[in-house]
Amino acid sequence: MTDGLDSAQQEFERWRFRERQLLETIRDLSEEETRLQAELAQVEAQVAYYESLARDMKHELGPPKLSTLLTSFGRGR
Repeated sequence: MTDGLDSAQQEFERWRFRERQLLETIRDLSEEETRLQAELAQVEAQVAYYESLARDMKHELGPPKLSTLLTSFGRGR
């Protein structure tokens, strides 16, 4: 009878150990997700900044003139 009880106790301890492992893994994954979300937000902010900068530069400089384009390609001479 005690063999069955000992086996059940050992099985219970294995399950508790596995539960602790899984909870630790979930915690680690949650921390990683939080870190990646913060990194993604930073990248999105950088993209928005550079898109805005490019838009502002295009607006400030205006469209390129044909003669400037031809000169830059070596055909305007």
